[in-house]
Amino acid sequence: MNRGRSTLILLALAAALGAYIWFVEMKREATDEDAPKTEKVFADLKAEAIGALELLGSNGDRTTLKKQGAGWLIEAPVQAPADASEVSGVTSNLASLDLTRVIDEKPASLEPFGLDAPRVSVAFTVGTTTRTLLLGSKTATGGDTYAKLADAPRVFTVPSWLEQSLDRTTFQLRNKAIATFDREAVDHLAIIGAPGTIEFRKQGDQWQIVQPLQARADSADVGALLTRLSSGQMQAIVAEQPATLDTYGLQPARTTVTATGGGKTLAQVFVGTPSGDTAVHMKDAARPIVFTVEKGLADDLQRTASSYRAKDLFAYRMFNLSRLVVARGDTSRTFEKKTTGSGASATDTWTQTTPPDPNVKAATIDDIASRLGTIRAEGWVDAAPAGATPVLSVVATFDGGKEERVAIVQANGRMYALRTGEPGAATLGSPAVSDVLALLDPSSAPAASAAPAPAPVPGTKP
Repeated sequence: MNRGRSTLILLALAAALGAYIWFVEMKREATDEDAPKTEKVFADLKAEAIGALELLGSNGDRTTLKKQGAGWLIEAPVQAPADASEVSGVTSNLASLDLTRVIDEKPASLEPFGLDAPRVSVAFTVGTTTRTLLLGSKTATGGDTYAKLADAPRVFTVPSWLEQSLDRTTFQLRNKAIATFDREAVDHLAIIGAPGTIEFRKQGDQWQIVQPLQARADSADVGALLTRLSSGQMQAIVAEQPATLDTYGLQPARTTVTATGGGKTLAQVFVGTPSGDTAVHMKDAARPIVFTVEKGLADDLQRTASSYRAKDLFAYRMFNLSRLVVARGDTSRTFEKKTTGSGASATDTWTQTTPPDPNVKAATIDDIASRLGTIRAEGWVDAAPAGATPVLSVVATFDGGKEERVAIVQANGRMYALRTGEPGAATLGSPAVSDVLALLDPSSAPAASAAPAPAPVPGTKP
């Protein structure tokens, strides 16, 4: 009975509360206090109009910056280019800074708000006028930060997340680029390190290894390395004006990287000894400072030349391939792409032209060409094992007459590929080759090792 009586009482209270909300709260007219209010801390301020800044960070760093043209320079405590995105974050947040709540128009003391000794201050200059924002402690909930203007008594709050964007150290505000250059302008890259000297040269839109061997480079790998050098960031600055470079393993350097374009040096960096477990010392030849970078970048610069070789066995692409000659034993087959029609109605169709065989479907030839084009090297050896058995040879014509010749051989259950004009042999996954053999001769596809010797490809030495 007591439980039932309690339930009835709770239901009655809930009904009474609902009635109050409906008849009192929901029905009352909205007042000015109910309307959301927004007020800019700096009315009519435009970010692009700010010409100078002085920031005091919570760590004690006081940084003075001045706009120069379209960029910014740090004037104190060091003279250095500023990080454009960091400065833009400060100026844009100042211009858009909203006051969330007025706490006191004329407080008797600033101490309760942490504004007697502000943790952060940001002064900015527009024309000849300088304004200063002071930031104190956080509110009890941590969602807002107490603030005031240096030239007014009123204390108000601003969002704490915005306060974090204004609390910047000198290092955060400076340009932290490892080196400044246009990676697209680079046509020659040299890395001198523990593996020896590696040189790359760009031909058209493709990179080639020219030292210590001559072979196609993986252009994506070389491009990624250039991107890391051109957009990579310092982790910390170790010395602004080092008395000696020996301390950092930079004289002589462990690794030297030189990027040139049009015969001119665009960038040169030196890699030194480790700094702790996750960083390595580095120096840009254009600046005196010594800084640290992530260890992974330094490790990548120690890669061997072979690790940069192009992994694709063939350079052609399906859209620019025009002819394939595939030989196995004493059998050679030629496939050619024929264009019929013209203009928008033009279509490309594969046919077997030697020996002529209209029964070979265009889709089958397309599949053969596609599978050949996706075979990738798993690694590289100096040469295929002695006595390797020939499996397949291919001559591909593409891109308006370019030609590449590849011989595939087998030894000890492993496939190897040899490209005319390139040193060493690529190790291949047998299934990839077996797929091509299955399309060429379905009846004997699984027995790649038992395939008859192909006709030799001119200029290729297995």
